[in-house]
Amino acid sequence: MASKKTCFVITGFGPKTDFETGRVIDLDKTFEHLIKPVFDELKISCFRAKEIKHSGTIDVPMYEWIYKADIVVADVSTLNANALYELGVRHALRPNTTIVISEDQTKYPFDLDHTVIFKYEHLGKDIGVTESMRFKKELKSLVQAVINKKKNDSPVYTYLPKLKPPVFSDEELELITEKPKNQVSLSELISDAENAKNNNEFGVAILLFKACLTFEPQNVFLRQRLALVTYKNSKPNPKRSLLDAENILEELNPEETTDIETLGLSGAINKRLFEETNDKSYLEKSIRFYSKGYHIAQDYYNGINYAYLLTLKSTLVDDRYEAISFFVQSQRIREQIISICLSHIKQKTFKERGDKEWIYQSLAQAYLGLDKQTELNNIIDKINKLSKGQFDIDTFKEYNKKLIDYINSFKKENNYR
Repeated sequence: MASKKTCFVITGFGPKTDFETGRVIDLDKTFEHLIKPVFDELKISCFRAKEIKHSGTIDVPMYEWIYKADIVVADVSTLNANALYELGVRHALRPNTTIVISEDQTKYPFDLDHTVIFKYEHLGKDIGVTESMRFKKELKSLVQAVINKKKNDSPVYTYLPKLKPPVFSDEELELITEKPKNQVSLSELISDAENAKNNNEFGVAILLFKACLTFEPQNVFLRQRLALVTYKNSKPNPKRSLLDAENILEELNPEETTDIETLGLSGAINKRLFEETNDKSYLEKSIRFYSKGYHIAQDYYNGINYAYLLTLKSTLVDDRYEAISFFVQSQRIREQIISICLSHIKQKTFKERGDKEWIYQSLAQAYLGLDKQTELNNIIDKINKLSKGQFDIDTFKEYNKKLIDYINSFKKENNYR
């Protein structure tokens, strides 16, 4: 009986920032909704490096699969350096059965101009249903074609037609295909860590994400997740957890980065530190991070928090004209956030987005800050329906109450109407 064919997918995982466009692309959604369903239908085993069970470094089994997989799909979205390098390795080892894909807004360097890249539309945090159906149909046809025809798709073997791919002995291939026993995959660890986080078992999630980082110590997404569950843990006390989370993010250089996820996390941590300590240096850092995250990508999450903190700051300065300046600036940003959120909502694919709740919450807080009660009342029901639980609703109400208190305090202290 013939062994089952395999497909190894070269890709990053989790949200990745395209530094050329500022967009954040969730590459897990691409794998789960566009790639794996096609190979499941074709009964071809499909997996990424994070699904490989192993001990120690992932590099050895990953390179083995880059060579021996019947098909390799390489997603070069966001121009991830690791993905591009691994694609180059595959092209050097195998003349055919390699498929290159990318989300359609990625801007390719000259070196990829000679490579056929099949494009798909990504919403950032999700894949639209219509696009999913279209691309899966195209990918299925493509997979069947490369299996049956095995035409050269590697530029290495195309431009060096006399070059011969490496050949391994039966003994070497047996070593490559030998399965490890009693070992865990990175994918399983991440899944367990996310489940612990969703169940508010933050101590467990911390241990699991730390274990994940032993697989990939430089992985930005894993470090962001570890920082998130650390600051939410509140043990041994809230301040200690927040400081620990801040230290975790230091390796991502938040002062210099343009990654909006890192900036948003750094902003949130320093905002909480200010609330815990009343130390204004944390407030200034939080404002700086949120401002940068907003202006880099017109990101509604960073933007609405930036506006919130400017309003707060307007209540803390002694100079009336300085206070008015901060307040007016916060109101201008809210007007911009309304435009950004409404533009998302008007898109045909909005219903398929995974961040609908946060877009509506940001829009609501912008309406509230600008005293647009009619518009606010029109979306409250949507927020309640989209909410993932009472905790989200309570947090939303708590910050709205604080915002109103800050606005009223500013107006009273500065005789502002």
